[in-house]
Amino acid sequence: PHRSMLHTNSNRQFISLKMKFMILFMALITIPILISGSFTYIKYSSNVERNAENYTLNLVEQIRINMDQYMKEVERLTLAPYYDSGVLAILKLHSDLYQKGVYLNVEEQQKMGLFISSLSFDRPEIESILMFANDGSLFNNSEISVMNNWIPEKENWMSKVLLEEGAFTILPPHTVYYYSSGPKQVVSLTRLIREPFSHKPLGIIKVDLSADGFEKIFSPEGKGNNINLYIYDKEGTRVYSDRIAPELNLSDPQYLSASTDSTYTGLQFWGQIPLSELEKEARELTRFTIMITVISLIVAYLLSILSSNSLVKPIRHLQSKMALVRKGFFKEQAVVRTYDEIGQLTEVFNTMVGEIDRLVREVYETKLREREAELSALQSQMNPHFLYNTLESINMMAIQSNDLNISNVVTNLGNLLRYTVDMRQTLVYLRDEMQFVESYLQIQELRSSDRLRTEIYIDPSLLTALVPKLILQPLIENVIEHGMGGDPVTIRLRARMEGEDLILSVEDDGVGMDEPTVKLVEERMYSLREEHPQKQEYGLKSHGFALRNVHHRIRLLYGESYGISIDKKVCRGVTFQIRLPFQWEE
Repeated sequence: PHRSMLHTNSNRQFISLKMKFMILFMALITIPILISGSFTYIKYSSNVERNAENYTLNLVEQIRINMDQYMKEVERLTLAPYYDSGVLAILKLHSDLYQKGVYLNVEEQQKMGLFISSLSFDRPEIESILMFANDGSLFNNSEISVMNNWIPEKENWMSKVLLEEGAFTILPPHTVYYYSSGPKQVVSLTRLIREPFSHKPLGIIKVDLSADGFEKIFSPEGKGNNINLYIYDKEGTRVYSDRIAPELNLSDPQYLSASTDSTYTGLQFWGQIPLSELEKEARELTRFTIMITVISLIVAYLLSILSSNSLVKPIRHLQSKMALVRKGFFKEQAVVRTYDEIGQLTEVFNTMVGEIDRLVREVYETKLREREAELSALQSQMNPHFLYNTLESINMMAIQSNDLNISNVVTNLGNLLRYTVDMRQTLVYLRDEMQFVESYLQIQELRSSDRLRTEIYIDPSLLTALVPKLILQPLIENVIEHGMGGDPVTIRLRARMEGEDLILSVEDDGVGMDEPTVKLVEERMYSLREEHPQKQEYGLKSHGFALRNVHHRIRLLYGESYGISIDKKVCRGVTFQIRLPFQWEE
């Protein structure tokens, strides 16, 4: 049974995580689009007729508003003669019974012509404005070719105006014969003019509208050719319709109709839209929706592929790093590209690998310390008193020979040996560290033939602070080996408080170092790997451990925020600063 199960598992088809994501994304994209597209089309088909009816109703309502507004403006024009006494006087002179071939003098024609011109100025939709007097006189703008007299038999429209008894009247399309060019079909706006006090009829003012101008008055912008518009007066006579529009038939099932009435003018406004146009729009929408859906699916599929790659790429990167760690490369770190669960997993992996590397290094360093302890145990078998007694004998011989320089060197060397041989202490008082440094400097000053000077600026209150043992001597030795030039060099030792930290600085005014050298020193001093650079390189002893060892000793004791840094603000020489937490006792 066990072999059979293994055989079954081996026959299973492997499907990558990328392929699973792609299939999932495509299904999540395609199904909602198809469902929403179907419901959208059904909803649109059910609402398109209602929307078209609302649109047509809004359109005819807008036409009604435009027409009412324009009629009010023209009505004010027809009332203008009442406000001009000269015009009323001329009409009163011609208010007698009709006479054929009435003579009009030049002054009257000029006066009435100027008046009519002022009314029709900047109104391109107006064909002409005319004043009909009772005696047959006809006044008009001299720019328009109109006869000077009118004939009652040909002006049947006047009876309707007279019946309105001075009210503003809209005349549907009718034929007039007072134009010099011949009979003309016009739509007119008229009013009977009466004498203000006696109400005696004086004449008729008539505004003729051109067909194009009449349509521009109320036709809204954006009106499509698929909508037919009709205007009827209160008697049911058609005042206007689109030139290509058929007769209005409200019972025709092929059209959708909407209407509104004007309480101001008494006109009825109708709009009709063919249902075939609605079906055409539905078909166009269907084709457009299908095209957009196909394009959207293609784009969505491409995005799903890219998204799958972006999701799987960090996982593959993490997988490759795991393979390297499995081979023993514990320094490897995965790049955190996202801030989601995968990013968190990557961070956990990096933390885990770092912890493994730290444990391995601790085990390795523990073994090295064990070896050093064994070596120290062997070295400690030599009785240090033998060395001290020998140095004391040499010192006595130097004093007897009156050679004080040799005596000082031997004394300082003995102090150095006592301080370094005592391995029991890790932390010492700053004053003990300074005594050791002073002994070391006295020997070096003797060797340098007065080319090395020392200045110490330390507050006595800081001398009882605890510091790690042997942290200043490597920095001073670094100055002697690499900072000495042809001129004398001064080494300044300083100590100060900065917040809760103790800052020790070793300054010199020697040859200094350029920016590339500073970067190289910092790189090797802060490096976690143990390197063995050449002796001539700045900042490192022949074995390459001086500055780096001091820096890492401090960090191991106190943490990442402490250690050695280089002050880059100095203009001459080099300044190393040691940052330690201030403490009085262990």
